[in-house]
Amino acid sequence: MRDWEVKRAAYEIVKARHKARQALKACGICGEPSTFNCVCGTIAYCSQSCRTVDWRDRGHQEACERIRDERAAAARGADAAAPSPPPEEVFYGPAPRSRADEARARIAAEHEAARARREANPEPAPVSARDGSCCPVCHEDWDVNAPGVFQTCCCRKVCRSCSRKIGTDACPLCRVPRAKTDAEELTRLRRHVENEVPEAITFLGDTYCSGLLGLVKSDKKAAKIYRRAVELGNVDAMVFLGVSYQNGSGVKLDKKKAARLFRAAADRGDATAQNISGTILRYEERFEEAFRYFVLAANQGFTGGENNLGCCYMSGKGTEVDLGKARYWFERAAAKGYQIAIDELARLDAQV
Repeated sequence: MRDWEVKRAAYEIVKARHKARQALKACGICGEPSTFNCVCGTIAYCSQSCRTVDWRDRGHQEACERIRDERAAAARGADAAAPSPPPEEVFYGPAPRSRADEARARIAAEHEAARARREANPEPAPVSARDGSCCPVCHEDWDVNAPGVFQTCCCRKVCRSCSRKIGTDACPLCRVPRAKTDAEELTRLRRHVENEVPEAITFLGDTYCSGLLGLVKSDKKAAKIYRRAVELGNVDAMVFLGVSYQNGSGVKLDKKKAARLFRAAADRGDATAQNISGTILRYEERFEEAFRYFVLAANQGFTGGENNLGCCYMSGKGTEVDLGKARYWFERAAAKGYQIAIDELARLDAQV
């Protein structure tokens, strides 16, 4: 054998040993840093669980015993001339199934069950497609008792907590700087109104109704603008216009039109309209229909609806008398500081 061949063979041996040492630094199952080696010295593990997977599912236990037997035989000086057993037939195919397949099957079954539950109980559609069902900044569900703060730059709403955190900084949704004057903010708002954005039209009506942004307070202009937003399908405008008709603010008093607007908004899922519709129906002594609207409002967490639902259960109007449920709904409303619910709860305790 030539010198370079001897050197090459020695280099290959050193390289193989180095490669084996490097392989033992990582777990042969998951690739994490190893903490101990197998007794055969051909593989390393990071934990006993990986060792169990290799021995039980991958058949390393038999290979480990065979390697140790061969080493023991070599150490005893076994006859090298003895015929070695024929090599076992190598099977090229899929690895044995492990518990990972069982975990995947279980996860798939859980996803399928969740999908079936969603189909059986679909989530209600948000009242506004632009606003969605949660605050776009913190992704918390909207609080029906505290309406969001309108952003004139992008016609989106954020919850009051996020609005306080934003302060005078740029809008986190569209990155437009905060308007410095009321005139600048009104200019932005009117630009969206010209583009027929329903939320912007409704907010302009609120601005006229409250006399904000330097505008002269005018209930008549507000009602006219609300009517324009209602034609575009805005639910908030339905409620505001219904209040205008109910109170005769800027329009001729018409409680029938007000009731129709409240019912239309209630059927679209607005909690305030559901509670008002239930109150109107209760005054008309249509107690069963009123009870259904109070249930819808209370299930959304509307405080007035919770109190009215408790009154229904306490008086038995529209449903059967159930003082336990009455107490439950009164306590929910009272926990939010609703004074009427606190008084009703005290009256209920006095009766019991």
